[in-house]
Amino acid sequence: MSQSKSSTKTVVVCQSCESVFVSEVKPDGTIRPIGVSADCTCGDGDFRRISGTADVE
Repeated sequence: MSQSKSSTKTVVVCQSCESVFVSEVKPDGTIRPIGVSADCTCGDGDFRRISGTADVE
């Protein structure tokens, strides 16, 4: 498998309740929190990366 197709991990915050999660970022840009459902525990699924955090492969 090539590195360009693998997921990276980053820290994101829920736009609605501001909960913070470590997440996978798929090659297509989709953000998926690790250890919870695809949506936030508040029911929202809109996340943004926390600026200043590095991606981890």
